[in-house]
Amino acid sequence: MMVLGDIIRVEDANTYLVKIPPDAQKECIGRLVKIKKDYGIIVGVIKNIAHIIREELIPYIDPGMQPKYAPFNEDFRNSYYTVHGLGIIRNGVVKYSIDSPPDIGDKLSLLGPDELREFHTINGKPSIAYLQSNRDALDRAVLLGMVEQVEMHYTECSAMLRLVRKYIERGK
Repeated sequence: MMVLGDIIRVEDANTYLVKIPPDAQKECIGRLVKIKKDYGIIVGVIKNIAHIIREELIPYIDPGMQPKYAPFNEDFRNSYYTVHGLGIIRNGVVKYSIDSPPDIGDKLSLLGPDELREFHTINGKPSIAYLQSNRDALDRAVLLGMVEQVEMHYTECSAMLRLVRKYIERGK
């Protein structure tokens, strides 16, 4: 399991800030992710990415000297994902709401293809019902990225997702 980062802040039941380690694989907004818990997994999506240099340290880093001090420099540069929680899979049951948010220190990783299919199946039928309730919280690019991943791993949904894609492109 490839870890993308650690949760460092939980804003509310659906919004988490994840610190990206410097050596981690970089992902895009719209990427479906998971947080493993004892009771199952929280499924979410990368909503935003931020790269920050601590401003109080900028005057002390001469651009010409940065390569020389690179090993000590990592503390100056921080990257973060903002993750939006979509729902949970608990004992094979999918819920498109989150009643217990993750904890600080929990690991963020990619949602696997089998988990993606499971999350998008309710009562044996393809479902993307969470999209409507999360539509206002997520940008068009995030929504389209999510739809693209579901299309790739759940081909039985492609007809439904074509309509969803048109709706997103037209409406948002």
